[in-house]
Amino acid sequence: MTKSIFVEYLDFPKLAWWKVNNTNIYKKIRKIDSEEQEEYIIRLGQVVEDAVKEYLEKKYLTTALDLLPQIKPSEEEEDGDDSVFIDPKFNRELAINNTLQAIKDWVPLLYQPTFAIDNCLVRADFMVRNDDGSYNLIEVKAKAWIRKDMKDDWESKPIGKVEDKLIHDVSFQTYIINKSLEANKLPKIKEMYLGYLNKDYIKHGAIDIQQLIRIEQVNVSKDITVIQNNKEKKKTIDDLLMDEITIKSYIKKIQDDLSLPEEAFNKLYQWEGTRYTDYFWEDRKFGTIMWAGITNKWEAVSKLYYEGKQDIMDLTPEEIALFETQTGGWQVADFIDRYIYCTTNNTNMIEKQAIKDIFAWFKYPICFYDYESICVPIPVLDDTHTYQHAIVQYSLHKYYPDGHMEHFGWVFAGEGDYRVEQVYIDNNINAVEHESEKVIHGTYKEFLKEFLKDIGDDLDKGTFIVRHKWFENPRNNETAKAFPDLADSYLKINESTYDLKDIVGKKLYFDLAFKGSASIKKVLPALVPHMTYEWMEIGNGLLASQILYKIISKQITDEATIKHKIEKLLLYCGQDSLAMVRIWQRIIEDIN
Repeated sequence: MTKSIFVEYLDFPKLAWWKVNNTNIYKKIRKIDSEEQEEYIIRLGQVVEDAVKEYLEKKYLTTALDLLPQIKPSEEEEDGDDSVFIDPKFNRELAINNTLQAIKDWVPLLYQPTFAIDNCLVRADFMVRNDDGSYNLIEVKAKAWIRKDMKDDWESKPIGKVEDKLIHDVSFQTYIINKSLEANKLPKIKEMYLGYLNKDYIKHGAIDIQQLIRIEQVNVSKDITVIQNNKEKKKTIDDLLMDEITIKSYIKKIQDDLSLPEEAFNKLYQWEGTRYTDYFWEDRKFGTIMWAGITNKWEAVSKLYYEGKQDIMDLTPEEIALFETQTGGWQVADFIDRYIYCTTNNTNMIEKQAIKDIFAWFKYPICFYDYESICVPIPVLDDTHTYQHAIVQYSLHKYYPDGHMEHFGWVFAGEGDYRVEQVYIDNNINAVEHESEKVIHGTYKEFLKEFLKDIGDDLDKGTFIVRHKWFENPRNNETAKAFPDLADSYLKINESTYDLKDIVGKKLYFDLAFKGSASIKKVLPALVPHMTYEWMEIGNGLLASQILYKIISKQITDEATIKHKIEKLLLYCGQDSLAMVRIWQRIIEDIN
């Protein structure tokens, strides 16, 4: 048993069962769909470990001893848990012996020390020697926060206790390491720490490792003072680890439970209505109470599920009323009523006048735009911060009153001397009357200014349309904050923005073909069936983000490969903004 299995089980037992009994399904749940994606995740985790390693080596004026030189250290996911995908070449006995010998030799800084006892394995991140010969444990997390939020002076701040998953992680590690050290007559771990990223760090030039990394001690209690309801209140923040008796009992229980066949396991841990995919590993079934929009009403759903009542069409008025007794239940009941009506009458429901009223205030040109971003733990662009969704590609379709369109598409290919390259895409099936697609090298700010140039005077005249403003609007706010001289323009975009997703999300246009979703991936094939993403080499935002990161961080260096990838990125992002145009046009047809 590894620490990640222990942590996973305490968080959601069925997910741990998948990890042990079906690795392929576990990877799918974790959205690891290919070896390339797995390598990408590993690489992001590794860069954080490397940064902490650099930080510790500078702090302690020493070089960390790598105790696993025979394999590449890996991360199973972004938060830094040890991997379930253990290299078969991993020599466990050698790694353990190397670790114990290094401790006996008083090596100051250990990297990836390995311990095993009672059929439990721990591969720690770092251990730092104290003057008395004991060691401190440092667990690295590729996170920009480790604490729960707490209200202070009307604002939520990450000043509460360390998140439970992290406490469970360090608890298991400390227990196994101490048992191993004790068995070898060596001093136990003295203090335990979490290393993570400073969420407020903004890159300016070379990475400042001292500002980027944060190290906090756990297994301690401290008192803080916060202002709540206009009064000062003292709070005790308890970051104590789990006790040995509890850990031992969990280890025994986990080993027993995860050896069960699925049917027996499910009898012990029944589905409670939450985390549907993690439990069943299949898409939520539209037309049943399992659908995502209904399953946030846990009690009603789980009750009906175990009574064998899943099909919405089979629900009685009394059973539908079960949803109405819970917060927001009227929305579920409204969806159920619409679903039953449309199914019974083989039709859809369109609030034509309400949609006309919305479209009536649109000003021309209507600017349909879409962003693609990179979001990485250690910023690669100046003026960006840890885990910022830095916009590095955009597509803009301008639709004029006479029906003609102009399209602008840009990809940021990395920092360097300012230059712009025109891109010509042969046989572009989405080409409109005017196409201008380019690649820019330079500063991040120079790239962001190009978007404003393409908008031009239409900033004050047009309406901006996005498909999910809760992504685009915050990006514009971040740009305004980072570059005050661009603030007025980017905030003006937000003021003139309408979210096309609201037409479906607010049930102004209700069609069973949407499968209960407002996502463009569901709405587009229903309204514009000839326009698909199936032909695209890059056909989703996650893959686009990964490729953009590789280009910007110079992990792809072959010019022909870069040119090919950029063309595919332009096609993908261009289709996203054009898809909004086509959906809007189809809705106009249907309301007139």
